[in-house]
Amino acid sequence: MPIENLGKNHFTAAEKTQLDDAVNAVLQLIKPKTYNLTAKERSKYGKVGDKKKLLIDKTKEYHQNMPALQSPDINWDEFEVDYATRHFAEQKILQLQSAVQMMLNIKILHDHDNYQDTLRDYRFATYKNKFGNQSGYEVKINEMKVFFPKTGKTK
Repeated sequence: MPIENLGKNHFTAAEKTQLDDAVNAVLQLIKPKTYNLTAKERSKYGKVGDKKKLLIDKTKEYHQNMPALQSPDINWDEFEVDYATRHFAEQKILQLQSAVQMMLNIKILHDHDNYQDTLRDYRFATYKNKFGNQSGYEVKINEMKVFFPKTGKTK
């Protein structure tokens, strides 16, 4: 189970800095190329689905293999650059989505570990409050128990 090695899987300060720098570098590279589309613009331009991508691929194929049949009204150099940029962007999206999934998995496991430790700490506080006769635990329990809503059921 992945949680067993979690104690050894923390980012060092140097790794955090390196990751921050890498993410910032990526953002700085793509920022000048980015358009902040409104919801209306997103709807207007839409997403080209798989069938339309196949049509674009077929058009590119005809352009490359039978240029005599292509429209003279199209800037084919721009078409090629757009095609290459779209393909490059799609590949980077897949890589970044993979990185996002990895970071989500890291976060999920560390959230789980923190929550289990929190439950353990709360149980310790309730034990010490009941049997330890030390001050402070009752206040801690009262502040934390709001996060444990009563369901009306007892175990």
